[in-house]
Amino acid sequence: MARAAGRHFKESSMSPAPIEAPLIKPDREEIMQTTLYRYRWKLIRIGAILLLFGVAKISQAQSVPASAPISGTKLFGQQCGTCHSVKPGEVRAGPSLAGIMGKTAGKQAGFTYSPSLSRSVMKWNGPNLDRWLTNSNTTVPGSFMNYRQADAAKRRAIINYLTTGK
Repeated sequence: MARAAGRHFKESSMSPAPIEAPLIKPDREEIMQTTLYRYRWKLIRIGAILLLFGVAKISQAQSVPASAPISGTKLFGQQCGTCHSVKPGEVRAGPSLAGIMGKTAGKQAGFTYSPSLSRSVMKWNGPNLDRWLTNSNTTVPGSFMNYRQADAAKRRAIINYLTTGK
């Protein structure tokens, strides 16, 4: 044991205190890179989750059965029934459309037609009725009735209803 100023101490206990490294502040670029790294991984995880939900939603949408076919009865009631009837002789704002297929346009007794439709020689059949329902004023220019239906499926449903009553 060594003696120093009247004190006894062990040499092994004289080990120097641990040296602490001085605090080094990271520079702004290093902070930004670390922050961007964390956010990038968060965004990747969020994107993966959204992708999974999107795939699940698409597969769910594909498993939904197709919608019911368009009802000609319902369509006729909604789009034609205010002005026209399918009861023979019942005149509303427009003539009755009962048994219209095969008849000449503008000739039904008990209704006053426009001069252009009265002069028409067009017979009501599927193709002529389809053109009429697409745009009545281009089929017979000058007719009083103004109707346009762009949806071919809806036109077919109305024509089918007038042909078969179903």
